Amino acid sequence: MSRTHDLLILVAAIAVGVAQTGCLAEALESEPAEGQLGSTGEALTSMNRLSMNRLSMNRLSMNRLSMNGLSAGGLSPSGADLSSTELIETPEGRELLTYVIRCALPEGESLSGAHGGVTYTFPGAVGVAPDWRDEPLDPAGQRWVSACLLAHVNGYGVEVPISLRGEHEALGTTTTERAQFNAQEAAFYGNLFGSGPDHGMYACAGAAVEAQCGANPSAGVPSRSCGASEDCELSFAGPCRDLAHPELQTCENASADFVEGCFAEASGPDGWSGGLFKYPEVVTVYLKRDDFNALYPGCAPLP
Repeated sequence: MSRTHDLLILVAAIAVGVAQTGCLAEALESEPAEGQLGSTGEALTSMNRLSMNRLSMNRLSMNRLSMNGLSAGGLSPSGADLSSTELIETPEGRELLTYVIRCALPEGESLSGAHGGVTYTFPGAVGVAPDWRDEPLDPAGQRWVSACLLAHVNGYGVEVPISLRGEHEALGTTTTERAQFNAQEAAFYGNLFGSGPDHGMYACAGAAVEAQCGANPSAGVPSRSCGASEDCELSFAGPCRDLAHPELQTCENASADFVEGCFAEASGPDGWSGGLFKYPEVVTVYLKRDDFNALYPGCAPLP
């Protein structure tokens, strides 16, 4: 059986499972037609720090150079208008812009830009880099925005609600959110901007993946992010935390809600290696139980 056939079966299973359990019914909206993209937030919803994820890894990778140019200045030094960027010129670029501004700016703020006689509005929601609106994005901000974007990547094109958590004031949660989203899927970190030693895209397996996929390690690679793609650019670093084998864990700190202080091999534009780089800016993703079970069919289901 081909990987394409397997992928179609998995996507159908996710869609059926979602329809039966109602996991996504509260959050899904109809997808806007081209020309409305961005103006409606691309059917994204915001409640506390919950988010919908459907960002394509391919679109993220293809538009990184344009993101670099945008990070060199403020998103909108002059007010409500988005700084000039070629990202607004294509549907793929506008999709990425939707998530960039969603991650960077807090709920209640938005930026607008025009192309081809159409004005697009991009609302903020999470707010991990609010200062980027008026000034260049600093290295810590680059890593926070990168982690947030990576957390939103979905290789199956199926919208799934996610709970974002981390050591950032914008990533707080409520008791209700923690109760509903109780499956720690993965943590994301890296830097999509520039080419410094922190450059890269990384994920490590969260507690639910470690517990339920231990007998089948290949099934525990964060499949939500890459789908069935064999050339996904997201590097899987292993378990975030491993109490039984701490020498194998990727991150040094963990609270009840999230992990932090995750490591990856430092690198440069010519492929040089400079030891390990520590990322304090990590976004941990939690899923609802039924969504976890649908997205990780090769692992033992959560009860």
